[in-house]
Amino acid sequence: MGADGSHDSSTGRHLDARALRFAVVFPMLLSLGLVAGGLMVGGQLAGGAELPWGGGPVPLAVFLAAGVAAILLLGAGIGSLGARTTLPRTSRRVLLGVAMALQLAACTLFAAALLGQTGQGELPAVRIDGYVMLMGSGLAAAMGVVLALTFKPDEQWSPADDAALAALVETTEDPAAARDRMGYFLHPRSSVIVMILLAAVLPGSLLALLSPWILPALVLAALVVVALLCATVQVDRSQLTVKLLGFIPALVAPCEGIDVAVSLDVAARDHGGWGLRRHSGSATFLAKSGAAVVIRQNNGGTVVVGAPDLDTADELAAILNRRAGKSPGHR
Repeated sequence: MGADGSHDSSTGRHLDARALRFAVVFPMLLSLGLVAGGLMVGGQLAGGAELPWGGGPVPLAVFLAAGVAAILLLGAGIGSLGARTTLPRTSRRVLLGVAMALQLAACTLFAAALLGQTGQGELPAVRIDGYVMLMGSGLAAAMGVVLALTFKPDEQWSPADDAALAALVETTEDPAAARDRMGYFLHPRSSVIVMILLAAVLPGSLLALLSPWILPALVLAALVVVALLCATVQVDRSQLTVKLLGFIPALVAPCEGIDVAVSLDVAARDHGGWGLRRHSGSATFLAKSGAAVVIRQNNGGTVVVGAPDLDTADELAAILNRRAGKSPGHR
């Protein structure tokens, strides 16, 4: 399977991992938003809430459980079918678009029921607030069309990315080694940033009808997630340093403790995922899959740091190999 999860005949898998993650994670976030909004207005529903299709009042927990089940069934259930690479491209686009529209519509339906039954000002309580339902359904249909038109089910990475084959950089004596230093900025792909923000803005806009604090809270949480995936990488004659947002030291690898460094094309999932990871004496910071430098330390530990491209990774690995095992004052 390629880096994007597309079908690879050597593995027999038929799933687009990125599309599957979105199909599963988005309805989960939408469900959390519905539950949060329901708990905020639950105090006004002492006698329980009536399900959108009627049948008498039920406890708030049962009402929210039904809403979550509907969102997950429509969103993850239909959306996961769109992640199957064995289906035609047009069918995958339609399935993901339909899943987006239906899960947003389901969330709208239950949110409208909550708002209608709590009553607003002098308005009498009703089973479903028609205005909320109308506005939310329009948004749901629009977002379904947008996703169907913008989703690209084409393979983005070659099978070579999945193999993550490494090439050891040959080190040579360089008179300019005393001036070895470089730096660059790491950030996730724009598509990932947009997806994280959409996962906050779309349910937040809908659930803001329940509480105005939900939207800014979700947007703030999304911005924090994006910020934690951004960092500067700096190396000099003494050490390699990774700083979150450019000023929070998160990872330090002294040059004198380095055994060897290699530039690789890696998959983030093979190293614990995006962002800062520490496990079993190893440390990793990857903002995305792709170019990175893998450092083997003298104590047996491993440090993996992402790079904008393989040329930058090659240059960083060359500097680290020249400085490997040397103290700052040693040429």
